[in-house]
Amino acid sequence: MAFTYDEVLKLKKYMDEKLSVYVHFHDACGGQYFNLDEPNEDAKHELERYFAKLNKSVKFAEDNMTFTIEEGKNIG
Repeated sequence: MAFTYDEVLKLKKYMDEKLSVYVHFHDACGGQYFNLDEPNEDAKHELERYFAKLNKSVKFAEDNMTFTIEEGKNIG
């Protein structure tokens, strides 16, 4: 699932306005991923809601800061 920079900017703006949370975006040859500055349950739930509306799911790493986005609504 590849994101355009416009989509990333919309997400960053949404999370900043909703929770004052900064979302980092990383785009490397290994793929795209995001991360938060620190674990945040409210941000995690908001990201899950945001992407569920787009028929996508959020997959968080064990650190609860790093995440990727996948097609489908299987939130986890």
